[in-house]
Amino acid sequence: MRKSSWVVWGPIVGLVGWASMSAIHGCGGGDEAANNPSHSFNADGGAGSAGKGGAPPDGSVLPDGMPGGSAGAGASHCGNAPGCKESSTGPTGNPPGQFPLPSDDPAPDNVGADGVGRDQNGYLGLDSTHHQFDYLWIADDVAYGVGFVSKVSTKPFPTAPTWREVARYVTFTCKSNPTGSNEDVVLGQPHPGALCADGVNGCCSVSETVKGPNNGHAAVNVYQNRPSRTAVDINGDVWIANRAHTPAELQSSATKIANSEADCIDRNANGKIDTSKDANNDGIITTDCNDDNLPDNASTVCAAGKVLEFYGLDDECILFTTNTGQMGQYGRPLALGPGVGQTRAYGASDAWAGTWKDGTFYRIQGKTGQIIDTVKIQDQAGVASVPYGAAVDRCGILWAPNEANHQLFYFDTANTSMQGMTQNPHGGSGFYGIAVDGFKQPNPDGGAPLEIQQIWLGEVGASGAYRYRPVRDQGFAGLGTGTWAFVTFTGGSAQGRGIGVDNRTPTAYAWVALDGYVPGSPPAAIGRIPTNIADGVSVLGPENTFPTGQVGTLGAGVANDLDIWGINQGTSSASHFKVDAAGNVIGAPDTVPLDDKPAAAEDFCANPVSGQCKPHPYTYSDFTGFGLRNFTVPHGVYTWIQQGCLGGKKTKWKKIYWDALTPAGTELTVQARSADTKPALNTATYTGAFKVSPADLEVKQAPGPLAPNPADYLQVEFDFTTTNSEESPKLKSFQIVYECVDDVPQ
Repeated sequence: MRKSSWVVWGPIVGLVGWASMSAIHGCGGGDEAANNPSHSFNADGGAGSAGKGGAPPDGSVLPDGMPGGSAGAGASHCGNAPGCKESSTGPTGNPPGQFPLPSDDPAPDNVGADGVGRDQNGYLGLDSTHHQFDYLWIADDVAYGVGFVSKVSTKPFPTAPTWREVARYVTFTCKSNPTGSNEDVVLGQPHPGALCADGVNGCCSVSETVKGPNNGHAAVNVYQNRPSRTAVDINGDVWIANRAHTPAELQSSATKIANSEADCIDRNANGKIDTSKDANNDGIITTDCNDDNLPDNASTVCAAGKVLEFYGLDDECILFTTNTGQMGQYGRPLALGPGVGQTRAYGASDAWAGTWKDGTFYRIQGKTGQIIDTVKIQDQAGVASVPYGAAVDRCGILWAPNEANHQLFYFDTANTSMQGMTQNPHGGSGFYGIAVDGFKQPNPDGGAPLEIQQIWLGEVGASGAYRYRPVRDQGFAGLGTGTWAFVTFTGGSAQGRGIGVDNRTPTAYAWVALDGYVPGSPPAAIGRIPTNIADGVSVLGPENTFPTGQVGTLGAGVANDLDIWGINQGTSSASHFKVDAAGNVIGAPDTVPLDDKPAAAEDFCANPVSGQCKPHPYTYSDFTGFGLRNFTVPHGVYTWIQQGCLGGKKTKWKKIYWDALTPAGTELTVQARSADTKPALNTATYTGAFKVSPADLEVKQAPGPLAPNPADYLQVEFDFTTTNSEESPKLKSFQIVYECVDDVPQ
C-alpha cells in the first residue's frame, strides 16, 4: 500500500469520508484487499445478488429488457411480523423493477436525481451528463454601476430563442440576518447615511473579519461591487466574489445565491418566493421594466407591455453576504471545497474567498456564511502571494496563481500551515485564470491508471496557456517538484484568460479563452489543448482555435453536456459551442445576449463605472461548477419519498436495505429524514450517513436515529462518490421496511 506522508486523513475523513475510498495518486490509497469490488449484502434475509446478475427469480424480465438480479436478491425482511410492510425499488428488488428518474415521461413526483443515471443493467451510477444544475453563472461586472450575476441555461429550449438567460440577481443582500432591511438603498448609488449603524439592523453582513459598531456586524458595500469570479457548489448554488476595487477601494465580500426556489427564503411571508425569472420567455432578463434607468425591485410598476423579471434587493433567493478582510483589499480569488464536518459529499460547499492585496483566504461555511478560518499565504523564496484566482483539487490542495507572473502558490486546506510555491520555467507573459483536470498516468505497479490532477493557467499577455503536473507520491514537498508545459497558438496575439477542462475520453481537453481585445489582433476565440500535452514548449495550429465572433472573450467553461461556453466582456454576451464526443467543434457558435437595454447609451445609469453601465461580464472561474463536481468532489445523489400507512394508522420507519456494488475508490451512503407532510420534508433534518446496509432508523446512536418517528413521510437519499474516475458505485435496489401501528410507541 502506498501512502503519502503529508495527507492529514483525520480532517479529510470529517469532510467527505475519503479515507476509505481514495484512489488519487498522493492522496493515500486503499490496501490490496480493496482492489476488488465490494458488495453490500442484505443483512437479515439473504445474501443479496452477489453481483452476478441474471434473470429475476420468477423468470420475468425487467422493463425495457433489463436483466435482473440473481436468486436471493430483494429477499423479504418482514418475516411474519404483523403490520410490517416493505417498499422495494430497483432491478434486484422484490419484485424487480426500474429505478424511476426525473427525466422519465411522465416524470415521477417522488424522485430526485442529480449526477446519476441508469446503466445498461438498470443500476444507478454516476453520470455527469445527468446533473440537474445546467446553468452558467456569469458576473456582470459594471451593470448599473453596482454589478449583477446572470443565470444562463445550458439546456436548449424547444422554441426560439434556443439559449436563454433565465434569471439575474444583484450580488449582495441587505437581508443576510433576520433583522436586515434594505434601508432605502438605491441600487448603483452610494447611500447618504451610515448603513448597519448599530451593528444589528439593516444592510449588515452575516459575518466579517472587521467588526461593525458595538462589536456587531459590519455594513455591506452597496455600489461598485465589481463582481468577477463565480463558483457553483455541489448543490448547484452559486457564490460570487465582489472585488469592490475600482474606482474606489471599498469593502470586498462574497455572496451566496440559491439555485432552487426550495432553498430560498420567503422573507415577506407572502407564501411564495419572489425571485428573478424570464417571465415572458424572451431569453433575457429585463432589469428596468418602467424605463427609469434604475434597476427594478418587487414594488416596481412596469410600463405597458412589460413584466417584472428583476427583483433587486427584494429577491428572496439571495441568501447572505459575507465581508472579506479589510476595505480596499480586492476580493478576487474564489474556490469551493467540501464543508467542514461534512459526512457526505452532497451538501453545502465551503467557499475559499481571497483578498488580492494581502494574500489572505477566508473559509466561509457554506450553510451559514460564517467565516470559520483565515489563512495568510506566507512569502515563498522572498515572493509575496497576490492571488488572482484559486482552485481546490481532490486532495484538498488550494492552488492560487500570481497574475502576470510565474509563481503558483498552494496550501493544504486540511492543514493550512503547509504551504508552498512552484514557478514556471518556460517564459511567456504569466498567469491568469486557473482550473484543475482529471489527467491520469500509467501506474508503475501495474494497477489502474493514477489520477494526477494537473493545474491549468491561462497566459495573460499572449495567446496560450500553461500546465503544471504535480508530483503526487512524494509528500507535500513533492507537490512543488512537478513539470511544466507552455502552449501557444500559431499566429495569435490575443491574451489567454479563463480556462476550463473537460473529461472526455480517450482525450480530454483544456479550453482557454483568447480575449481578442487589442485592435488588429486575432479575433476573440476559444483555444483547445489536449490535457496529455508533453512537458516543455508546444505550438498548436489554427485548427485548435475557434472564433466566438465577439469582443473580449474572457471566460471559458465546460457545461455538463461537455459543450463549451465563452463569456464575452466587450459585447456583453455568452457564446455556445457545440462539441462532439471527440472534442471537435461543430458549426458556428450561438450567441446569448446579456445587454437588456441595447438602445440605451453606455453611460445611461446614475453612477457608471469608467463610463459603463451595461453588464460587460467578467467571469473566468468555474462558472458552471463542472470542475468541482467532476474533479474536486465527484458525486451524485438519488432521493426517494415514501408515503407511509393510510387508514388512520401511524407509520413507524424501521430499516433501509440496499444492494450495491462499491469498487475500490467509491462509496455509497444512505441518509433519511421524516415529516408528517410532504412539503415539511424540505426543512426536516437528515440522519447521519449510513455506510453499511441496513440503515437502522431506530438506532439511538449516530448516525441515527430518525426523528420524528412515527411520521407519515420518509425521504431517503443515496449519495454516490468516487475518487477513482474509472469506477462508480452502483445501486442495484433498495427496500424500505416500516410498520403500521395504532398508537405511537412510548
